[in-house]
Amino acid sequence: MDRVTIGQISRTRGIRGEMVVVPLTDDPRRFRKLQKVVISKEESAKEFQVENAREFKGKVLLKLKQVQSPEEAKKLIGGFIEIEKDQLVKLPEGRYFIFEIIGLSVITTKGEIVGRVKEVISLPANDLYVVEGDKRQYDIPAIKNVIRKIDLEKREMTIEPTEGLLDL
Repeated sequence: MDRVTIGQISRTRGIRGEMVVVPLTDDPRRFRKLQKVVISKEESAKEFQVENAREFKGKVLLKLKQVQSPEEAKKLIGGFIEIEKDQLVKLPEGRYFIFEIIGLSVITTKGEIVGRVKEVISLPANDLYVVEGDKRQYDIPAIKNVIRKIDLEKREMTIEPTEGLLDL
């Protein structure tokens, strides 16, 4: 799959077929630049042209050209908004998309294998990488003094664990 999920349709709004989207991206303003999206729901995926997108109470109001009524929009509730990877915004150096982090092998600076990143939890202070090891799970804070290197080509993250971080 060469698409990335950036939001989910939660409900309809108004009489023109507008939909409320819960953004799954840290910058909801990115929706305003979209010209086309793919909506996947259950086993189907269909491309739509974006007519308008704007921020609304921490969410996004999305109007698609092919959706003209609340009845048509209701059929898409629960669907995921996806874009092609080439539509992704460029991130600053040292910033990564969640989908790039999930699945990375995690090793310490001493070469010890910790496990694989299973989940990324976004917290107010910093993200938390949930790493599944052989015997247990580790919560690794995404902070500079712990995360030493991320190599997307090698699919590897090197960490310098603080005292007690990997202990039981």
